[in-house]
Amino acid sequence: MKCPNCGLEIPEGHMYCDSCGTEINFVPDFEPEVENEINATLSGVAEELNKEERLKRENKEKRIAFLKNLYGRRFIFYAVFAAVLLIAAGIFVYGLLNQGSAAKYMKEAEAARNAGNLDAAIEYLVKGNAENPTNSDIIFRLSDYYLENGENDKAVEALQLIINSAAFTEDKINNAYESIISIYSQSGESDKIAALFSESTDPVVMALKDKYVPHSPVMAPAGGNFDDSVSVSVFMNDGSSDKIYYTVNGQDPDAESIAYENEIILDIEGEYVVKTVAINDYGIASAVIENKFVIERGKPKDPDILEASGEYNQNTRIVAVCDAGLTIFYTTDGSDPTMEEGIQYVSPITMPVGTSHFKFAAFDAEGNSSDIVERDYHLIYTRLVSTEQAVNMLVNTLVRLDILLDAGGKVRGQEGHNEYIYTSDIEIEGAGEYYMVVENHVLNDGTTVPTGLIYAVNTHDGTVNRLGYDSSGKYTLITISNR
Repeated sequence: MKCPNCGLEIPEGHMYCDSCGTEINFVPDFEPEVENEINATLSGVAEELNKEERLKRENKEKRIAFLKNLYGRRFIFYAVFAAVLLIAAGIFVYGLLNQGSAAKYMKEAEAARNAGNLDAAIEYLVKGNAENPTNSDIIFRLSDYYLENGENDKAVEALQLIINSAAFTEDKINNAYESIISIYSQSGESDKIAALFSESTDPVVMALKDKYVPHSPVMAPAGGNFDDSVSVSVFMNDGSSDKIYYTVNGQDPDAESIAYENEIILDIEGEYVVKTVAINDYGIASAVIENKFVIERGKPKDPDILEASGEYNQNTRIVAVCDAGLTIFYTTDGSDPTMEEGIQYVSPITMPVGTSHFKFAAFDAEGNSSDIVERDYHLIYTRLVSTEQAVNMLVNTLVRLDILLDAGGKVRGQEGHNEYIYTSDIEIEGAGEYYMVVENHVLNDGTTVPTGLIYAVNTHDGTVNRLGYDSSGKYTLITISNR
C-alpha cells in the first residue's frame, strides 16, 4: 500500500508513513456490486433501527395513557369510597345521637313514672317516638305505660306503629302482634283477635293466625230441603279439641250458647238456621259457619212395590213396603186408595189370575197420603184344557150337580135335550182366561132355543162357573150351585 501523501510504499501493518508521517486509513477496495449490497444492507439495518425506535416510542405513549387512566380511576374510586365512609360515619353518628336521644327520653319517662306521674312519662315517650320512629324499645314501653294507665286502645295503637311499618324486623312485628293479642285476650275482646288477622296475607301474620285463631267447625249435611227429620253433625276436621257451640234461632253463637255434644236433630216441620262456632283455650272464636235447613213433611214417602208391572205365568205374591210410622192402603177397582175406602195392606197379596190393576198409597198418622203408586199385572197360566175338554167338563159338572140327567144333555121334565157350544176365549179381570160356552135347548123336532145361560170354563184347570155381568157391563163369575 502506498502513502497517499508522498507515494512511498508503506510496509504491511504500519499505521503511519515512515517518510512523511501521514496517518494511514485502511479502506478496502469494493466492487460496485458489493458496495450496492452493502448499501442495501445498511439501509435495511437503518430501517429496522427506525422501526424499533418507533415501536418503543408508541409503547411509551400507551403506558403513559394507561397510567393516566389508572390514576383517574383510582381517584374516582377513592373519592366514592371516601363519600361512602362519610355517609356511614354520618349514619353512625346520627344513630349514636338518636340512641342517646332515645335513651334520654326513656330515662326521663321512667323517672316520671317512678315519681307517680304516668301522664308525663307517656308524654316523654310520645316525643321520643316522634324523634326516633324506628326505635321499637320506645314503642313497646309506650304501649306498656298506656296499659298501666288503663288506655288499652292507645296501647294497641302504639303497637300498630310496628306492625304497619316496614322498618322493623319480623321478630319485632311478631312481638307486637303477640302483645296486641295479649291485650285483647285479657280484656275479653277475643272477637278483635280474629279481626286482627282477617285481611293480612303476611307470612308472620298467617303463622300467628294458625296459632291463635281456631278453624271453623264443619257441618254435615251442609243445609238444604228435607222431607223428613235430619240429623246435623258438627265437628273439627283439623283434629283440634276446640269447643263447639251452636244456635238454631239465627243468632250468632258464643261461649254462652248450646255446647255441641251430640247430633242436632231437626224433626219438626219448619225452617232452621243453624250457626256454629269453635272457641279455643285462649277464648278466641273462629269464624261463624251457618247453614239453612228446611223441613217440609208435606207428603209421606211413596211405598215401594217390589213386583213390577208386567206379564206373569206362575203364582206370584205382591210385596209392598213403606217407612216406619206409615200404613199402606190399596185398591183393585181403579179408585184411589184412602184410609176409609181402601184395603189395608197387612201381608203379601196373591196376584190375581188374569189382568189386574192395583193402586197403593202410604198414609201417616195424620192421614197425609203419599203419591199413588200403580201396578198392572197380567197373570196367565199355561192352557192345560182344550175346548172339547172344557165342554165335557161343563156337562159332567152339570150332571154331577143333577142339573142334567145324563151326558147327552137330558133335562128332567123336558122334552128334547140341552147342548153346549164353545163360542170364544175370554179373560175375566182378576180370574184368568176362560172358554165361553153357551147353553141351547134342542126340541125333538130339531128346533134350537137359547136358554140364556152362559158358562165359563177355566183354560188352565177346567173350573166351571156361570158367566154374568156387573153393573158396568164387565164379565163376572157366578158359582154354580144345586137348583
